[in-house]
Amino acid sequence: MTNEELKQFKAAISITAVAQNLGRTVERGRFRCFFPQRHAHGDQTPSVSISEERGTFRCWVCDDVRGDVISLVQIAKGCSFTEALNWLMEQYPFLVPPSARKEMTRFAQRSSSSFVPSRSRVEAPVIDIAPPPVPEEEPLVSDDERKKIVLSFLKRLSPVDDTPAAKWLTRRRIYKPVWDKMLLRTIKNYEAVNNSLKADFGEEVLKFVGLFNDKGHLRYYKHPLIFPYLDTQRRAFYFQARAIDNTVVPKELNLRGTVPFPYNLSALDQKSGWVYLCEGVVDTLTFLGQKINAVGIPGVRSFKVEWLNLFKNKNVVLCLDHDEAGRSGMEYIGKLFTQAGIHNVILGEGMENLPTAMKEGEDINDWFGGRK
Repeated sequence: MTNEELKQFKAAISITAVAQNLGRTVERGRFRCFFPQRHAHGDQTPSVSISEERGTFRCWVCDDVRGDVISLVQIAKGCSFTEALNWLMEQYPFLVPPSARKEMTRFAQRSSSSFVPSRSRVEAPVIDIAPPPVPEEEPLVSDDERKKIVLSFLKRLSPVDDTPAAKWLTRRRIYKPVWDKMLLRTIKNYEAVNNSLKADFGEEVLKFVGLFNDKGHLRYYKHPLIFPYLDTQRRAFYFQARAIDNTVVPKELNLRGTVPFPYNLSALDQKSGWVYLCEGVVDTLTFLGQKINAVGIPGVRSFKVEWLNLFKNKNVVLCLDHDEAGRSGMEYIGKLFTQAGIHNVILGEGMENLPTAMKEGEDINDWFGGRK
């Protein structure tokens, strides 16, 4: 088992799901530290943040409480690298082919021989087997209230018609029928949206929900094009914001928290048929404009194994970006589908010498003639 294969195994696992499986309560990408005695007030305000996209966690008080999903298991269980990896393989056996389990364990043993844990990382879980209970802190708003606030934000936005966002979409050959179908929105008057949200909900609640930044302003000043993630009832409790100025970095901002499902969930209706799996919202919208059934994931390593069941009864065409990362991602995701019994193919296989083949570095929108 190579280092890259181990990296892919870790990347496929939701670190949020693992933290919850280990007994941590995760809310808005944060949970309470394993060592509350080190924190003022017992870490009542959770200090450990999770980056679902990177698959990492970090406590902002304890310098030794950080790492990837394997480190998370090590700290929670007070175990070795090998034991933590074996535990993860037991939890996610469908990610590890049976023929590779022994080899993967041997790789972990070789890796763990060079892993020298800090004193606090090894001893603290043993010394502090039963830390004093910390009273649960009431959230500023419930999850239902959070959803209502996100919906309220989206209702304050404008359709993209006759706005700079419309011109941006049109250059990419994404037109009004698709805008309307997917309820695309834009922030037409930033100041009005910012002030009305603050007046209705208050700055602290909006920070808590993830709509406002630490400075007390709406996060999406440079990312005015909003892509709602519609659920089966066409409601949106999650969205992605996109910059329409090519100089802005990063070009996309997600609402804080875990991506709940692939973009365009309605395509995964459990009926037999084909669906195209794209890298990003824009490529998905491009396919929809061509009357092609498609769903999107935020990036190469953002596909979650928990989503496999959504693709039941589907044949999947993998069409991530035509570059090294995209090809690696398609190979990996293809293995996940194959192990789950889901038929899949890679777009363009056998087409390399045809005029219609994707060029190196292109994505689906490029392929259909979109202009940046």
